[in-house]
Order: sequence, then structure tokens, then C-alpha cells
Amino acid sequence: MLANELRAQNVKCIAVESTSELSPEMKSKFNPDGFSEVIQHQQDLDQTLQSIRQHQPTHVIPGFESGVELADWLSNQLSLPCNEPKQHDARRDKFRMTELVRADGLRTAKQFRSNDVEEILCWIRDTLAWPVIVKPLKSVASDHVFCCSSADEVRDAAEAVLSQKNVLGSRNAAVLVQEFLNGTEYAIDIVNFAGQKKITAIWQYYRPPSSQDFVCYDAMTLLPYTGNRQDALRSYAFDVMDALGIQFGPAHCELMWVDGEPVFVEVGVRMSAGINATLSRICGGICQLDKTVEILLSPDRFLATLDDQPCLEKRAVNVFLIPQRQGRLLRARGLDQIQKLPTLHSMSAATKPGEMLSRVAGLVTMVHEDIEAIQRDVGVIRSLEREGIFEVEHEVQVEALRQSPKIEYEHEH
Repeated sequence: MLANELRAQNVKCIAVESTSELSPEMKSKFNPDGFSEVIQHQQDLDQTLQSIRQHQPTHVIPGFESGVELADWLSNQLSLPCNEPKQHDARRDKFRMTELVRADGLRTAKQFRSNDVEEILCWIRDTLAWPVIVKPLKSVASDHVFCCSSADEVRDAAEAVLSQKNVLGSRNAAVLVQEFLNGTEYAIDIVNFAGQKKITAIWQYYRPPSSQDFVCYDAMTLLPYTGNRQDALRSYAFDVMDALGIQFGPAHCELMWVDGEPVFVEVGVRMSAGINATLSRICGGICQLDKTVEILLSPDRFLATLDDQPCLEKRAVNVFLIPQRQGRLLRARGLDQIQKLPTLHSMSAATKPGEMLSRVAGLVTMVHEDIEAIQRDVGVIRSLEREGIFEVEHEVQVEALRQSPKIEYEHEH
């Protein structure tokens, strides 16, 4: 998306592939034809630096989570606009980032890291009540995130984290265990320039009220920019940017609202994924893609419009299609009914027989002036899901780690 937008403004772009280990699914949107050159980083930092230096770049910016650390390092080495080097290792490592946020006086989840399962269980017994969250230190896209309610479930989750490569193609060196936060989750999209910050979108996540399998969320709604809750989230997210030394570029800050205040979950120092980077523009506001391009090409304009208050003319909801069972797809049904829904903006879903379905099998984006009209159509989608949109070979039920708690969906604040 960044390359397409910059190329449309006659800007030359070079791609740096930070690793050759990414799965095809993680690279599915990358089109090398959109770049003047593609440089493959071979884990030799000096060689990659020299290959890039000859192009005399003006900015280095990550296009995906796998590029965050390398982009950070390169921009600093090239003396280009960058984030504070002292906090470099905390902008991917979720344990380190949480510790820095806590050290700045902000509320965070209790946490512990180790590659020793018995040590983890000892800490849980001394510190937390069930359930607990188990995940990799550098997880992305809810990969290997488990909610555990017993010691046996923690052992299974820790073994899965330590024994398998993550979706970015690397081994997990340790397991992160965190306090389970029972509240409503939000994500705040921000663009930073020279320490100045601009909110481009505020999202509320929705976790299914009843599920046999732990699902981080199955829908997200775009909230208005203004409101008491939004003001508190904005202030907290800006403090997180300062605590982690995020001074340049886009960021995606995830927070939980617990007991009347925000609590830190994690932050991604890159643009929000997919259509989320532009959906707020589609709804009449500003968007993270446009503001990111602005800090690259027109920083004076970015600074001049910092105090402008955007307003949404429409509302939007992303609905993630969660198959009842995981496995190889036999057929999909009911998608034609979703196509006819009046609030439908776009849809992508697994339809090819033989595709392996995991936790998410599709995304439906709804846009309309009336949030209640969207909710009615979301109800239709959920009804179709219960009837079974995705028929899977062998129809083997996914093993459940725990039943998700009910979290109410807050439409407005």
C-alpha cells in the first residue's frame, strides 16, 4: 500500500526483504514489481547497509512486523528520521516493551518470561489467578496466543510456543506469560513525526461472548474520534509512544479498558494491517496510510494540521469469519447472501476446495452511516456462521483451551 501510494506521487521505492523465512501467506501482498530494486537481507547488517546506502535514501520505514527491527536499525545507521535507539530492543520484544511502559508509571499486565515451564508454573502459582495468557515474546497476528486455565494447558501452550517456528519463520527463544485482563480491548492507530503525534483511527475489538476455542477477537468497529473514553485512550497511547521512544512513523497501540482505565497490551511500530490503514478515510476521516505518506513527503503539512479534529461521516465494522472447525475446506456456502447485504463494503473468504482453514477464514467489511444497520447485517453473518459457512473435511472439532468470557460490545462512548 505504501509503495503504491508513493509510486503514484513519482517517488522511487526500494524494498528490503528482512528475512527469507516468511511463509507465502505472510508475503502474499508483496509485489516486487512495484519497486525499483529488491534487496534481500542475508543477516549481514553491514552488507545490507552498503547496498542501501548507494541509493541515498531519504527514509526507511517498515512495511510489515518482520521489518520493524531492521528498519529501525537502518534508519539510525543512515542518520535518517528514526526512533530513539536506546529503546530499540523493546519495540518488538513484548516483555521488554511492557517493562518500559510500566517503568514510565503506566498500568500494565503482570508478566513473566522463561523457557523453563516449571519456572513459569511456579511464578503463576505465586502471582496470578487463572486464567493466564501464554504467547511468544515476538508474536504477530495472534500467532501462538493461548488462554490457559490449568497447569497442563500452560505446559501444552509453552511447548507449542517453544517447539514451533512462528509465522515470521523464526524460533521462539522464550515464553511470555501475562495476567489475563478481563475488559474491552481497543487499538489506537497513530502517526508520529519528531515526537508529535496524530490519532488516525480508534478501534474497539469484540470477543465472541461464547466460544469453545479461545479467540482473541472476531470483529472490530471503527469508533468516532471524540468521547471521554477516546480521550483517555488517546492520552495513554501518547504516553506509550514516549515510553518506547517512538518518535517517527506509524504505530498501532493495543490497550485493554479495565476497571475504568486503560491497561497496556502491546504496540506494533508499523501501520495497521490491510484495509484498516485506509478505512477511516473511507468513512470520512483521516487515515494512517495518508498521514504516513505525509510525514515522508510533506512533514510541514503534517505539523500544520496536528490540531485539526477529524470527524467520521460513516461507521465501519470488520467481521472475521471464524470457521466452526479447522481443517481442509470442502465447500463454502452462504457467501452469496453476504454479498447482498446493504452495508457490505468488501469481502474476502476462503472458497477454494482443499484450502487449509485455521482460526480465521475470511474478512467482511461493513460501511454505513447507521451503526444499527451494520449491526443488523452482522447478525445475518453470525446466523450464517452458526449454520456453517465452511464445510471442512472430516468435520473434526477444534480442541478448546477454554471458554471465552463474555465481554459486552460497546457501540458508542
